Amino acid sequence: MKLNQMKRTSLIKITALAAVTVIASLALAGCTGSPQKDTTEPSTTQSTQKSEHAVQYTCSMHPEIVQDKPGDCPKCGMKLVEKR
Repeated sequence: MKLNQMKRTSLIKITALAAVTVIASLALAGCTGSPQKDTTEPSTTQSTQKSEHAVQYTCSMHPEIVQDKPGDCPKCGMKLVEKR
């Protein structure tokens, strides 16, 4: 009976050691040591982005009004905002 209990204890220790090894490996796999670039934001600056794409302006109240320069809405006189 004592031999059966020793086998069980050894099996538990080996299983626990394997689990710790797997968890440590997964944790270290995520640590590359180099900073990762944030892909949620474009890497170009705003001025470069404006030069690549034509900026358009529209009226908040009249979205059908679209111009390529800031100014006032011809219908209501509100300031045009940058279209996104």
